Amino acid sequence: MTTTNHNNKPFTWLGVFGHPDDETSASAGTMVKWIEAGNEVYIVTATGGEEGTLGTGGQVIERENLGSVREAELRENLSMYGANPPFLLRYRDQDLDKEDPHILSLKVLDIIHLVEPDIIVTFGPSGISNHPDHIAIHKATILAFEAYRETTQIREKPILMFPSIPQDLAQEFGLDLSDEEKRLDIIVDITSSIDMKVKGLRNYQSQEDAQELASRFSEQEQHRESFAVSELTTANWEKSNLVRYLNNL
Repeated sequence: MTTTNHNNKPFTWLGVFGHPDDETSASAGTMVKWIEAGNEVYIVTATGGEEGTLGTGGQVIERENLGSVREAELRENLSMYGANPPFLLRYRDQDLDKEDPHILSLKVLDIIHLVEPDIIVTFGPSGISNHPDHIAIHKATILAFEAYRETTQIREKPILMFPSIPQDLAQEFGLDLSDEEKRLDIIVDITSSIDMKVKGLRNYQSQEDAQELASRFSEQEQHRESFAVSELTTANWEKSNLVRYLNNL
């Protein structure tokens, strides 16, 4: 299976998310397989997650220390996966939607120009959970993607994807998703990497929801991650070699 793009370089994955742990819950299984195939992963984390829970399993964290704890957890996980160190935008948790979307998008755009990704992954319109930071980073990434697509001279434009959830599961967990986020355009079997994903979630010891997700994922009989390709992506993306590559990862 080829692992190079049109420049004979490894494929590059750029995840753009709101908080430490978003990247793991959304796409760690796929990222691990992507890296094992010889490709690159970069992650943008917009906030420090300072408003999250203050520890699990007897761990007690002071509020003023939570951001640094979560950053350390993020760095440890990305290193474990084999990804590059994160790009940190240093916004405060729950303040991201207060930033001008165009200013935020320029920061994301600078990173896109730097790493020249083949795939960009961010939250869809609802942010999965309707968290305002998730929605803010979605809007900013959309603006950055459009600007990059219009100005870059590379022949193959990147594919923009959102983590997606089947409609029955969305209903089961009471998620108010957009139609786009229910589409399963790309499905990756992560059976071989689910243990790493669960370990990554467990490593976010500060966060109760990460521990709950770890338990839920480990109990599932089938282990898959799914993604919807944004409608902004170039037409005929279904025929893209990169999409075929992902579906067969």
